[in-house]
Amino acid sequence: MHPQLVVIGGGPTGSTVAAHASGLDTIVVEEHASVGTPVQCTGLVHPRVVELASASETVLNTITGLKLFFPGGRMLDVGSNEPKAFVIDRRRFDEILSARAVDGGAKLLTGHRFEGFERIEGALRVRLAGPEGPKHIETPLLVGADGYKSSVGRCAGLGPCRETVRGIQAELDVRLEDQEKVEVYLGSKVAPGFFAWVLPCGERTRVGLGVSAEHGAPNVYLAALIKRRGLDGARRTALNAGIIPIGPPRRTVADNIVLVGDAAAHVKPLSGGGLLLGMRSARSAAQTAMGAIASGDLSERSLSSYEDAWREDIGKEIDRGMLIRKVFTGMNDRKLDEVGRMLDRDDVKEVLATGDIDYPSKLARPLLRRVPSLVKFSPTAIGRLLRR
Repeated sequence: MHPQLVVIGGGPTGSTVAAHASGLDTIVVEEHASVGTPVQCTGLVHPRVVELASASETVLNTITGLKLFFPGGRMLDVGSNEPKAFVIDRRRFDEILSARAVDGGAKLLTGHRFEGFERIEGALRVRLAGPEGPKHIETPLLVGADGYKSSVGRCAGLGPCRETVRGIQAELDVRLEDQEKVEVYLGSKVAPGFFAWVLPCGERTRVGLGVSAEHGAPNVYLAALIKRRGLDGARRTALNAGIIPIGPPRRTVADNIVLVGDAAAHVKPLSGGGLLLGMRSARSAAQTAMGAIASGDLSERSLSSYEDAWREDIGKEIDRGMLIRKVFTGMNDRKLDEVGRMLDRDDVKEVLATGDIDYPSKLARPLLRRVPSLVKFSPTAIGRLLRR
């Protein structure tokens, strides 16, 4: 087998690369027996993500606001008259994007695990392990869309992400009364280093959280949150866990190698969402792949046009998110409660209601205009944020 492009990982990012690499002989390798499992995503996305994927049939619920809970018990109720997010069936979402790649000519190889590669003249010899034993594929270009601890990236000598968050989510067989607002919880006793959520999904409810890696396993915090919310009597229909990569590595390309999505930490540092950033970077990767194959130049220098493209497109928002995360993780519960008190005003909640989950940094300037004293929590980082 000598395809022009091999993509490791059949999730939304890998499938988007394959779908947009028009005309290339492409193989998508997925280690699981089917695309879309296991689910490792909250499934809360901005409407633009559904539009980008042309996957409106995956929408389960529409969210128009949030209830933000601070450690001391204060709750900010922020509403809107327009959709702020969709809850999606993530498995179906993945299946749709995979089918689109296959319809475009890509071949899907499921149940095969990437084992490594050897460099041969002008190309790579990729090693896979499958149900029928070892398999080898020769290709000039390998795309790693294989998640936060990318084996492709490791074999290529590309560095890891800067930090990780451990996430966990349970789906409960219970319907919440308020179907329009997601509940978000902050605090060291709830989700240290990140946040927790209770997400209405029609007849079911998703309850989850993330914790910074140094705070250990998240399952203890999840059990406490479910009990606190009074949902411990509900039947659990699913439990999913995963790692959220925060902060891209210094390089995401090497000779014959490109990393996309979680493998490149194309993730919003504040919320952990990666679908939009991953799919946008995947489109850039596909454009670079077609150009490189056409020219016959698969060197790191040639492929760096992809690096330049994604950093120009999504890099600034990631950098801003890293600064906001630095401010957030530097706050103890007492400071978080003080922030809650400062934000608990009608004029400030009007600003919060304009927020965009894909571009949270856009709230920085209008919030600071309303509450200038927020600067005191991290003058240096907030100053850098405003200058970007």
